[in-house]
Amino acid sequence: MIYRELSPYLKEKYGARVQRISISYFRTCPNRDGTAGFGGCTFCEETGSGFGNKFRNLDVHTQVVEGMKIARQKYKAEKFMAYFQSFTNTYGPLEELEEVYKASLIEDVVALDISTRPDAFSEEIAQMIKQISDERHVDIFIEFGLESINENTLVYINRGHSVGEFIDAVLRAKRYNFEVIAHVILDLPTDTIEDEIGCAKILSALKVNGVKMHSLYIVKGTKMGRDYIDGKLKPFGADEYIKRARAFLSYLDPAIVIHRIISTPPQDALYSIGLTYAEAKKSIEEEMIKNSEYQGVKFDYLNGGNWRKKFVERRNSDGLRSDGQRIS
Repeated sequence: MIYRELSPYLKEKYGARVQRISISYFRTCPNRDGTAGFGGCTFCEETGSGFGNKFRNLDVHTQVVEGMKIARQKYKAEKFMAYFQSFTNTYGPLEELEEVYKASLIEDVVALDISTRPDAFSEEIAQMIKQISDERHVDIFIEFGLESINENTLVYINRGHSVGEFIDAVLRAKRYNFEVIAHVILDLPTDTIEDEIGCAKILSALKVNGVKMHSLYIVKGTKMGRDYIDGKLKPFGADEYIKRARAFLSYLDPAIVIHRIISTPPQDALYSIGLTYAEAKKSIEEEMIKNSEYQGVKFDYLNGGNWRKKFVERRNSDGLRSDGQRIS
């Protein structure tokens, strides 16, 4: 196994093929309406990443029913996750959030999967979601957009929160035993490969349950789109993304489930890395095999790992026993 993939994890957990059903309901976020900022993230398009949901203008119940029909036929799925995908899905009155979440929990839905911002996940929201989980006997997956651990990058993309809010939200969700998934973009133009390695280390230390790895894509009508057209933004390309993905996976705790390996951009994107999901997956896996890499091959840095490793190397080179006495 090169990295821990989602599909077998879900099949082992639920005993059947499980498919996410995308739901679009909430239409804004605190980074758009002035609560945290204006204009949203510089890469975010008008649907809030909900462009792939063909039923997004229908009510929540109907979106789930229609999505399940397709998933049963296309993927032979038997169980489903109600996935609130676009915009910020914990941003609204508590009573409305509860009503909307419950509307998605129909027969054969085994999990409620909520994508949100880390600065929009309060204690009262966590308590309400936990109550739904207990009453309806469904698992809870919470997906937090981090995107980068580089604070300057977070400002550059107008993210509207810092790494601190992300850590706070993860720790809160973990206290309620929710499965936590982090979203990261591995080829933002102001990030370095060291940032991606540092990101893997932070996510591992926080013991997140899953990661969605994204490649940058740029669409019309966004700040990034305008900068790209004006020549102010020069993306890295496919080779650099593959290189960074390999480094990220190499340092990531092997227990963390990889929910996706690249982004799936809209067809009219101004820029993407130019690889299909299957092509990118194949390229990353081939390069990792060629270089004797796998998820967690360099996961030796927690619990004083780097110090212990260097101590053993020094002890061996100096000819010392474990108690510090020289070997005669």
